[in-house]
Amino acid sequence: MHSDPMERRRYPRSRRSVSLIHDDEGPGVLNHVDNISASGVLCHTVKPVPLMMKIGMALEMPKPCARRIDAEGVVVRCEQDEMGDDRFQVAILFTHIAPEDQQALEAFVENDLQCPDAED
Repeated sequence: MHSDPMERRRYPRSRRSVSLIHDDEGPGVLNHVDNISASGVLCHTVKPVPLMMKIGMALEMPKPCARRIDAEGVVVRCEQDEMGDDRFQVAILFTHIAPEDQQALEAFVENDLQCPDAED
């Protein structure tokens, strides 16, 4: 049995910059996106977020996707950032996302993996 978390992932991830427009917990709870896939997102926060907390968010995707994606998800992991400051990494699993938005995310990640030097 493998313990590599990468092998459990159903969808590949992109580390390209994605703008987080808002989340339903108020300004500043989710700061920025570290990586994104069709199944979820890894964000930074200034404070810990409880596991299984429901969060709604809007993401502004860069080209070639160039669209706003509204999604809801639950927090599946919250860990203090490796930098040792007061920020946390929060993994959110999408629980509600429109099929066309999920397909757009898949295309965005696939394009990013094929063209890693693409501009925002």
